[in-house]
Formats: sequence, structure tokens, C-alpha cells
Amino acid sequence: DVLSFLAFLLLSATFWFVNALNKERELTISIPLEYTDVPKNLMFEKELPAEVTIKVKDLGVNLWTYMRKKPEPVRVKFEEGNSEKGSFTISNLQLLSSASERLLPSTSILLISPENINTTYVRLYSKKLPVRLNSEISLESQYMFCSPIEIIPEEVEVYGPRIILNKLTELHTEKLEIKNLKDTIIRFISIKPIKSVQYSVDKIKVKACAEMFTEKTVSLPVQIINNPDNISIISFPAEVKVIFNISVQNFNSFQNSDIHVVIDFNEIRKGDLKKKRLKIINNKPYISNIRIQPEEVEFLLEENDN
Repeated sequence: DVLSFLAFLLLSATFWFVNALNKERELTISIPLEYTDVPKNLMFEKELPAEVTIKVKDLGVNLWTYMRKKPEPVRVKFEEGNSEKGSFTISNLQLLSSASERLLPSTSILLISPENINTTYVRLYSKKLPVRLNSEISLESQYMFCSPIEIIPEEVEVYGPRIILNKLTELHTEKLEIKNLKDTIIRFISIKPIKSVQYSVDKIKVKACAEMFTEKTVSLPVQIINNPDNISIISFPAEVKVIFNISVQNFNSFQNSDIHVVIDFNEIRKGDLKKKRLKIINNKPYISNIRIQPEEVEFLLEENDN
């Protein structure tokens, strides 16, 4: 009995559904709007609507098509004049015509909202600004950065009122957090929004590369910088032991020119010292944690004969 009841219930529901599909019905649907050829250096007084809502009438079987699949977006081409200020208008007739292209020929439009699009815009000033990455990246144990973190693009064109742009010197990204990095990663990070300011790109590309490191020890000569031609400096010892971390990939390609151990003559002139603390110049991003032994050397000044 229960099975028979359910069978008749299903059958009656099917007849009702088929009958409903063969009668005219009304339905409210939304059609997305896509604006093309809109310059980045424009600011609208009112935000452009993202969709139009229309009330349509058609046979139920046709309306069922709209319920199953959302209509394709309507593309609205933006056209502007050459003036600093202007207006952007899409008439009711244009909206109806564009919306009709996304409907079946048998479908009638009863209402459309908004009835038209009408707003004003002003042309903004532009300026290029550097992008600063806001990040918190930790490395896996025994790993190091094998190259500087890349930001693409490093500069972004910004558009906005002149009074705001004059105060801006750089842009900052949303925070990028990565824990225990041990490989190459690529992320796309948004730039922090600034009121009344638009960007030429919405996101920037960030590339960070990490690889395993090992320790290396070499002997390097002590070099003299900024000394005049008529003065020579002799250090004791002439070479020092240098210990540092280097990426495994670059271990065998290390050259003595990758690290400079120097005495700066300009600092010697500031005091009458017989010992000088050495300075380290690191020329490679895949070298880190440099230590030298000894850290100070004695030196002797000699005046050259002209």
C-alpha cells in the first residue's frame, strides 16, 4: 500500500510538473555585466552595477532553462571623451537590447533594474611607486635563501587625486606568511588598498627560493680600500680564515671575489690605532653567516716615493 501510494504521488507530481512547464510563468533572473575598455585612470562618482535584474515571462519549460544555467554576462563597452570630467550613460533601450541577446526569442522582458546606468567620472593623476613586500618567512632548518626574494613588478602605476598621490612614496602588500620554507615558491599577493586610489595591477608576483646550505672555510687576503696612491697599507696577517654558510648548489663555484675582507683607510684616519677591525663585503645572496679569524689585524702605513 505504501509503495502504491508513493508511486501515485510520484506520478501525480510528474503530471503537475509537466503541466506547469507548458504554461506561461514569470521569473526574476540576474544577468552579470562586464565593462570593457575602462581606463584605469578614471574614478566614478557611483559604483557601476555588477548585474541587471530582469523579470521575464515565458513558458515554464523555457524558464526552467534559466533556472538551471545562469545567462552569459552582458559586455558593456565604455566610451569616453577627452575632457577631465565626463558622464557615462547606458540607456534603458540599450540595456533591454543587450539583455535580450542573452534570452530565448520567446522570452518577454517585463521589468529591468536598474532601468539605466548613469554616472559621472573624473580623470585621475598617475604616478609610479615601488612595492614593498610585507612578509614573515621562516626557513626550514639547514636551509637558506639562494637568491633575493623577487617582486614582480617592483613598481606599480597608481591613479588617484593629486593631493593623495603627492603624499605617497611607496605601496605595501598584504602580509605574506610562510613557515619552514625549503623549496621555490610563487605566490600572488594583493596590494593594500588605499581609499580613492587605483592600481595598474591588482596583485604582484612573489618568488622565494630556498635550498640546503653547508659550511665552507677558505683563506682570503686582507684588501685595502679608499687609500690614496701615495700610501700603502700592510696588514699582519696578510690573510685571514673565513668561515661561512653557502648553498650546496654553489659550493664548488665559490670564488675569492665572492667575499671581500677589507680595511677602510677612511676609518684609519679617524684615530691613531695600531689594530683595525676588519669589514666583510658579501657579494652573493647565497652566502650567509660569515665569520673571520682573526677579526682584527695590525697594520703598517708606508708612504710611497713619487
